Amino acid sequence: MNEKLLAYGSIIAAIVIMSTIVFPFWNLIPSMVTEKARVVYLEGGGKCTVETSDGFDIRGIPCNNAKVGDNITATYDVKVKDREHKI
Repeated sequence: MNEKLLAYGSIIAAIVIMSTIVFPFWNLIPSMVTEKARVVYLEGGGKCTVETSDGFDIRGIPCNNAKVGDNITATYDVKVKDREHKI
């Protein structure tokens, strides 16, 4: 009985450690930010690439009737910047 309990406890401890250190699930939760951004490229289908105030390009922002050079209000996941810098 104690050996089974020890084995289950070890498995649960390994899962907890792996889920917090190796695969932090909070990175999957988006952290949305809204700011004014300049349209730098029209992708078609109502999507565009915008440049944020700190010079970072965000792709796939919806922009109806916008032209290159227009300032629009864009909402995006700020963690995209962090992921891009790590690559």
